[in-house]
Amino acid sequence: MVDADWRAAREIAHTAGSRIPSGVERLDLAASAGRTLTVDVLALANMPGFSSSAMDGWAVAGAGPWLLGAAITAGTVGIAATLGDHTGRPIATGAMIPPGTRAILRSEHGVVTTTPLGAVLSVAPHVDPGQPADGAHIRREGEEAAAGTVLVRAGSVLTPARLALAAAGGTDTVVVRRRPRVRFVVLGDEIVSEGVAIPGLVRDAFGPQLPALLESLGLSAAGMRHVGDNLALTIGALGAGDCELVVVTGGSSRGATDHARSALIAHGGTVLVDGVAMRPGHPVIVGRLGDGRLVLCLPGNPAAGMLAFLSLGLPLVDGLLGRPLTELGSEIAAVPIAGAGHGVRLVAATVSDGRALPCDKQSPAMLIGLAAADTILVVPHDGVAAGDRVPALRPPWA
Repeated sequence: MVDADWRAAREIAHTAGSRIPSGVERLDLAASAGRTLTVDVLALANMPGFSSSAMDGWAVAGAGPWLLGAAITAGTVGIAATLGDHTGRPIATGAMIPPGTRAILRSEHGVVTTTPLGAVLSVAPHVDPGQPADGAHIRREGEEAAAGTVLVRAGSVLTPARLALAAAGGTDTVVVRRRPRVRFVVLGDEIVSEGVAIPGLVRDAFGPQLPALLESLGLSAAGMRHVGDNLALTIGALGAGDCELVVVTGGSSRGATDHARSALIAHGGTVLVDGVAMRPGHPVIVGRLGDGRLVLCLPGNPAAGMLAFLSLGLPLVDGLLGRPLTELGSEIAAVPIAGAGHGVRLVAATVSDGRALPCDKQSPAMLIGLAAADTILVVPHDGVAAGDRVPALRPPWA
């Protein structure tokens, strides 16, 4: 079987994820950080809802000097009195400006003197006498957004800044995608889950990282199971149906003890991607079980498995959450980097002074390079020269 093109496989994974039905739920803003929005958030009123001062200073009308009235503080409502010509009022940042205000004179630009008529404001000697300019330092009602404007579009991840924007627009609750559930199956007779593995066995490197990683991406980890290299046990491990995605580590190659593919087919499944033209990580499988659940089978070598997840798992998660496929970034290669001769070569790299330098000690089984990486370079089959711009994947943890 011919390995799939790397970019085409990403599209297939994203499409597969997007076709899995997922419910929605309404949450308070404070509980929705990191969730995926399913209904546009609109400005429920003009933003800001009233014209206000952008500075501490004085609201003034007409030309100076200005006879001053009572101060206006933030939180004062119902200011009805119109400023008359040549009058002003002290005002705090964020306070509603009175009708008739021409501009705000900043506090450091004015001088107040006491006269028989009362306090009089003049422009300070060091300031251009033409100050303040008409409209200076006034936040106009609706200048950020008019009522009805879309503030956050459906499909967006609710970042802290977007939550703040929604709140400023008057929203209290949002409709978000329910977290898809994911189960994990770790395959391998050689796997141990704790301590130092004795010669002949290896420590499980996926268990400590994958559940937390998928949770951070917006899914809900629903359990993990470890089974040996046995077809019947593998079929049984894929049987639990209370999830939308099963992530399997190991068993994705074509050796005598690799049973992930056969177990998927035994459940009436369909293989959507069976190997990708990439190194490392090429023996990766994306499939759909007979009951509709998706299966992502990652290579058992820990670095290869994680690079396969970054390549296909992230697009699949984007699809499950109703998000567009995340676009690749790019980096400038600091040194020449050889290609794999076929497909793409995934190279862990660190970025310094705008240049990406491959990490030391990279192989399908080594994790030191991946753990140090800021980015993953997607090197074409014929390699790149120093100074070339290279497509890049940014790991979610970088």
